[in-house]
Amino acid sequence: MGSTTYIPGTVSAIALRDHMLSAYTRHITLMILMIVFISAHTCGQGLTLRNTDSIYTLTYPALFRDAGKNMDITAVQSAPFAPSPQAVVALGVTTDAAWIYFDVVNQTGRNNWCVEIAAPVLHTVDVYLKDTTGTRHMQVAVDDHGFAARPVKVNDLIFPLHLAPDTVTRIYLRATSNNTLRIPVRIATMERLYETNHRIDFGNGFYFGLMVTLTVYNLFVFLLLKDLTYLYYAGYIFFSAILQLIWNGYLLDFFPGSALNLASLACAISMIFSVLFTNAFLQTARDLPHIYRWQPWLIGLLCIPVLLLMTGIANWSFRVFQWEMFGGFIFWLYTGVMSWRKGYPPAKYYLVAFVTLIVTSLIFNGRDNGRIPDHWFSMLTLQTGPCLEALILSFALAVKLNRYKKEKEKTQAMALAQANIFSRDLITMQEMERKRVASELHDSVGQQLILLKNRTLSLRGHTDETVQRLSHELGQDIGDVLQEIRDISYSLRPYQMDMLGLTESVKSLVAEMMEAAGIDCTIAVDNIDQVLDREQEMNLYRIVQEVVNNIVKHAGASLAAISICREPGQLEIIIRDNGKGFPPDTKVKGLGLTSIRERVALLEGHLDITPYLPSGTVVKIIIPLKP
Repeated sequence: MGSTTYIPGTVSAIALRDHMLSAYTRHITLMILMIVFISAHTCGQGLTLRNTDSIYTLTYPALFRDAGKNMDITAVQSAPFAPSPQAVVALGVTTDAAWIYFDVVNQTGRNNWCVEIAAPVLHTVDVYLKDTTGTRHMQVAVDDHGFAARPVKVNDLIFPLHLAPDTVTRIYLRATSNNTLRIPVRIATMERLYETNHRIDFGNGFYFGLMVTLTVYNLFVFLLLKDLTYLYYAGYIFFSAILQLIWNGYLLDFFPGSALNLASLACAISMIFSVLFTNAFLQTARDLPHIYRWQPWLIGLLCIPVLLLMTGIANWSFRVFQWEMFGGFIFWLYTGVMSWRKGYPPAKYYLVAFVTLIVTSLIFNGRDNGRIPDHWFSMLTLQTGPCLEALILSFALAVKLNRYKKEKEKTQAMALAQANIFSRDLITMQEMERKRVASELHDSVGQQLILLKNRTLSLRGHTDETVQRLSHELGQDIGDVLQEIRDISYSLRPYQMDMLGLTESVKSLVAEMMEAAGIDCTIAVDNIDQVLDREQEMNLYRIVQEVVNNIVKHAGASLAAISICREPGQLEIIIRDNGKGFPPDTKVKGLGLTSIRERVALLEGHLDITPYLPSGTVVKIIIPLKP
């Protein structure tokens, strides 16, 4: 028998060596497993999970297109996979089934992970896990069963995975779509996915809240103004928001079996409303009739995707709409440019809004079809483009409303100016007619009466007493008629204004009318001669005459007061009486007051008629004086 010699420290060295050999063995075994998996298809992309705080994004996976959609997992493992030409697989609108595979190396101590396919518009998704324990299969038919078949019931597709530590798992993924086929894949823990996705949901919530607010606001404006432009705009942004809800998968829980197919329907209706809004907002029926005539044809073309969808050809429905979308871009740009060239100011805001939408839509479409890299900016264009467009168009509608208000005010000012011109011409004609009548009464009828009176007086020398008496009485009657004619003539044409001026003429008028009616009157009139031009003086005289005439005929007053004060920049006329007045809630009207209001308007003045407590009326007139 041999002897064993003990050397201090040898046991610990041997234990350390054995531990190192065990670690090496595990790593070599792991490398051999990876080589075995990789040797089957050398093009596969792998993901190495090193910690639980990161999100691992798959790029350039191995890709195979199954044109017949008939290959199963057994057959596809020998299919000719090739590296994806895009970092994220994006095949556009296609009827093919896309297969991808990749290997996952779990170097963490955690086995509960999730794979996320952030593409809610996919039609069917199958996930196969292949490791040392065999092959496991998870499937979901996205728009046939809604959330019912989803492992995790959220808008994106999330599949929980069991990945054993220090192992290699190969994941096969099969996807089909009736819209655009795009397969972004991420692996992370459920906590990390939730922390990331809730920020996206917050952004989507802000977008949908804005769209709902603008929709409701424009519906209220439509009900208020009865302008179809606001109704079309509300319809446009509403169905744009519905499209966003469908595209982000938020409606699958409410409309299982049809939500994703409704994308074409929402797109078509949104585009139809955009055509109606464009023609209404840019007023093409008035300014661009050659464009407006195309409206029925454009709407008819946009109905084609709807008809295809109704006949069950969902894939072709979306494909046709994509081509029509580019036609819509051309229509928006051409109409906006032509309207701008016509000199319609709101067209520039329209162009900015739709150019923003077109650019962001092209970026997003390029991303979906694999022509533009997948990054944060291209991801945000789906929300930021329509959001910016809605805000700019809302500003454009506000500009149009302000322009409409200014045009209305301008029209009202023109109508008021025309009314003033008509009133001035009418009053001028009235004054001319009064002058003519006064002249006829004074020069013709008055002269005839004077001649008749003189002949009557000549009969007083007759010897017959009866004839003398009749001659005397007839002479008196003719004298009374002459005086009446003079009074009428003076009321029709105040000749004293030519001799005495406006100030004395107003005093004389008020004094004579009040004295004849037996009304005590206080008169205080500043010197207002040469303050107004001839036409304005006549209007002022007629205003005072009409107010005093109303007091005499209708007020039943015993006291009255009139004051005309000349103040800096204006004349203030105040006429009071203690007559019966009128109740405060009674609207003052009448032909005389209408004449007063018209003349005050011609003088650019302000008329205020109020009760004079305890009884009576106060008429206050302010007439501005030009410097």
